[in-house]
Amino acid sequence: MSNMIELEEPEATGHQMRDEIRTISDRVRRRRQLRSKIMVTLCAIALAITAVPLILLLYQLFNRGLPVVLHTGFYTQLPQTPTLITPNATGGVSNAIIGTLVLSLYASIMAIPIGVLVGIYLAESDSKLATSLRVISQTMAGAPSILMGLFAFSFVVRDLHIGFSALAGSFALAVLMLPVIIISSEIAVRGVPNTLREAGLALGAKPHKVSMKIVLPAAVTGIVTGIILAISRAIGETAPVLLVIGGGYINSWKPLDPVAALPLSIYENAKSEWPSLRTEVWGIALVLVVFVFVLSLSARIWASRKQQAR
Repeated sequence: MSNMIELEEPEATGHQMRDEIRTISDRVRRRRQLRSKIMVTLCAIALAITAVPLILLLYQLFNRGLPVVLHTGFYTQLPQTPTLITPNATGGVSNAIIGTLVLSLYASIMAIPIGVLVGIYLAESDSKLATSLRVISQTMAGAPSILMGLFAFSFVVRDLHIGFSALAGSFALAVLMLPVIIISSEIAVRGVPNTLREAGLALGAKPHKVSMKIVLPAAVTGIVTGIILAISRAIGETAPVLLVIGGGYINSWKPLDPVAALPLSIYENAKSEWPSLRTEVWGIALVLVVFVFVLSLSARIWASRKQQAR
């Protein structure tokens, strides 16, 4: 009889331990679920608070800008100055659209090759020069954009005697784009697995051949994404081009001619005393936002398809 009691006691003790463990695990699980729900709720509230200004801004843009951009002359005509006889005359912004495209094109030609090559060098080298260039690019990325305009005005407009032109504005935007392209290119190249480099070197390829023929194609998705982001940032900047492009009222693709730009047109029309020009600001802003959105969306779609293909 005593032996049966001795056998039942450990079995009862085992059941009690399992019940206690189950109770403790249920308590911990409920506590974690509660914390998870609280954090998800807080994140949703933060997202809603963040989205409110964006939604209001987009509403204002489309509500006030659509009536302006729906007119064909807005894209094909040059701007007109209102007078007492024609107070509602505004014309179009064809010069600003062409000027923005010109500035973006020339700035990309200047910045993309240098930025990509420097980014590859920083990713492949640990020398003191690479460290110095990395620090300089990171510092430039955080510098105020107006400094790029002052530098372009001092160096290109005044010292080189080129004058107010698309070339000076493109130079300012290129300096603004360089750190973004350098940093994104370095990150993209560093993200390539070392096994690809080792395989190329093991087959007898020279280091620069491995970088250009193996590493660069593998990192092209991140590099192109960074380039598009840099162009999108440069397109919307007013401060770098305010002092150097001249704001020409002609449609010109020549690098030495004064040009206009969409951000500069927004700035000039917003401070105008004529209500018709202040109304046109919303249309110009909508065109600029759509332009940047299309660029960013195209980069993301291209990068996604490229990644799937790989």
